[in-house]
Amino acid sequence: MSQDIGVELEADEIESFLQEQGLGVLGIAKEGEAYTIPIAFAYDGDSHRCFFRFVIGEESMKQSLVSETELASLTVYEWATPNQWKSVVIRGRIRQVPDADLAEAATLFSVVGEEATLEVFNEPLSEYETVWYELDISEITGRGQFVGSRESVV
Repeated sequence: MSQDIGVELEADEIESFLQEQGLGVLGIAKEGEAYTIPIAFAYDGDSHRCFFRFVIGEESMKQSLVSETELASLTVYEWATPNQWKSVVIRGRIRQVPDADLAEAATLFSVVGEEATLEVFNEPLSEYETVWYELDISEITGRGQFVGSRESVV
């Protein structure tokens, strides 16, 4: 994003924004082939990571790509008008959540991510495998455009 568009968000604005949101677009790649998916997430500012619950079918493209992705990105945004918006881009390593952290991931996800999860499957979710992943954040950037208050764009 051009540095001439919007203003840089302060660290506390980014933190607050990520804790309020529950949907983003996850970018993963393998051998130069990019793949992006809308995804529900939960942000844990204390441990500096995001949790995702992958619901995986038999021929899941995201499952095959995520294990090969060296650096993933998550874009989270809120858009009201061309003059009222916020966006945050997070980059980091993505990996399966260790068993010791599964309860923490599920608890955080149930607060924000569960409400944002979209039913997009033709079969009941119980027919699919669930795998938890985390994005270990190495970089966060945020920008916004505000007319009036910086508190909310909507």
